[in-house]
Amino acid sequence: MCLFTRQGRGWTLLLTAVLSLCLTDCGGDGKGNPVSEHTHDWGAWEVTTPATCDAAGVETRTCKSDATHKETRSIPKLTGVACQSGGSIVVKGTFTDDRNGQTYNMVKIREQTWMAENLNYPTSDSWCYDNADSNCVKYGLLYNWAAAKTACPSGWHLPSRDEWGTLAKAAGGTGDYGKDGTAGTKLKAASGWYITGGGTDVFGFSALPGGGRNSDGDFGGARNNGYWWTATESNDYYAYARIMFHSSGRVDDNISLKSLGLSVRCVKTD
Repeated sequence: MCLFTRQGRGWTLLLTAVLSLCLTDCGGDGKGNPVSEHTHDWGAWEVTTPATCDAAGVETRTCKSDATHKETRSIPKLTGVACQSGGSIVVKGTFTDDRNGQTYNMVKIREQTWMAENLNYPTSDSWCYDNADSNCVKYGLLYNWAAAKTACPSGWHLPSRDEWGTLAKAAGGTGDYGKDGTAGTKLKAASGWYITGGGTDVFGFSALPGGGRNSDGDFGGARNNGYWWTATESNDYYAYARIMFHSSGRVDDNISLKSLGLSVRCVKTD
């Protein structure tokens, strides 16, 4: 097992019996000399203890070639609006979709647990913005309403209009379904929006402007607007959607043609 702690720019060896092997497997030169951290074959950082308003969290990463070699780092405890009302209302973590192995950030806001990224699981009637794979990596897929209803993994579901309303109100939205006020400002990612359209992202929801797809196959709105389906139907042709614009702090509530391609955020089933 190879465990190290950082001291300045060097390394302190905690277990010396397999020094050369560890440094070879995890990025050293095979002679007991560690090299730059950036050459180590590390896996991604994963949240092992979520941060809360009361305590710091912990992230861990593992050497890909030796799973016993790990590093940990602290996640600062949550502060600000996310910890209003004197209690911990936000808990962050990760979730892996067993269907394709993709890992998503997730966040619990009061009693709801949401994916903190747009769904990116391919189905029929789903598209990358502009048909570019790189946009799927950034924004997730766009789904028509029929596909969106069944796209979320087991244990998660497409949120209803009411569930979106609960989220918007938890973020400070007012009026019907929380559509008024500035909930969008608190739910938007701090970057990735057109010019100054980003938000404060105090809850870690990290909403991005993934745009949409028209029924005729044209795409539009990326970097400017984000559109998300709800599971609530309006009539045979329309269903409700939530919208965040770069020019507004609201989380608008509107109806959209079911044939349009919009983003999906899944919420955990109780």
